[in-house]
Amino acid sequence: MTRHFHPAHRRQSIQWARNLLAHPFYVLDTETTGLGAEDEIVQIGIVDRDGVALMNQMIKPTIAIGPGAAAVHGISDRDVFEAPSFARVYSKLSALLAGQAVVAYNMDFDWRMLQQTAARYGLPSVRIGKLNCAMQQYARFKGLRKSNGRNYVWHKLGNAARQEGIEIRWAHDALDDARMTLALIHKMADAS
Repeated sequence: MTRHFHPAHRRQSIQWARNLLAHPFYVLDTETTGLGAEDEIVQIGIVDRDGVALMNQMIKPTIAIGPGAAAVHGISDRDVFEAPSFARVYSKLSALLAGQAVVAYNMDFDWRMLQQTAARYGLPSVRIGKLNCAMQQYARFKGLRKSNGRNYVWHKLGNAARQEGIEIRWAHDALDDARMTLALIHKMADAS
């Protein structure tokens, strides 16, 4: 194992995971049409802290799924052709997440996509309680520095799971990625 750059940051990440598991929270993951400013959500997966699926929803976007995105998550336009629009699932999603602490592996991305997709339909942003990024915490947990010496290396979810011995079932399926994120939080909380 590579020496941790700053062991106190590892301890803080372990404590973050333990504190998180002591209270109710949800884990969210999204799959999208792409990564850009015009892209939309095509799948949302949400689990509670016990791993119970609260939402596993395909969503029909207003734009085509980009070939690069489809190559990553395997969702095609045909797969979402009969799915409801984001506007149709918004009320359920909004009620589910209202005021909740929510974790995503890359919260900046998932939060942006939620806001961006809601805006496309003229809907207000989903009101979430505290936002937590498991990717940032895992980077602090692992403690590998970038070549600039200032920032921690971010690990892709699948790589982080492999490093921690977590089974990977269907990478880039929103529900399975939410469960993989939850398993990673448990691994961090159980570390010493």
